[in-house]
Amino acid sequence: MATQSARQNATNSELDAKKIVSHSGLTSAQKDELIEQYVELIVDGMEVKDLVSYVTNDITDFLEKLTDSELKEEISLTMDEEIYDELVDNITNTDPIVYDTNREVK
Repeated sequence: MATQSARQNATNSELDAKKIVSHSGLTSAQKDELIEQYVELIVDGMEVKDLVSYVTNDITDFLEKLTDSELKEEISLTMDEEIYDELVDNITNTDPIVYDTNREVK
């Protein structure tokens, strides 16, 4: 950590500070710790609805970048293949008794 004394003709704010401290050259482990602590501060300050919104947007952004086959693999590995098939069936089923065009289950 580098330190520097305040200059001789310092302003009041510089005199209040006494020393100018700059942080440079963090190790990889120190940078990881800095990031971890900063993220924890951000998350601790968030409301649950904000956390849900953030995670929802992040997952959506990730999934939108996948090809159809990658999306199927992701869903199948995270949940299972039956869930993938069920979700696809939910959005492709045109049987008016089960699913109408207004997405209201009958």
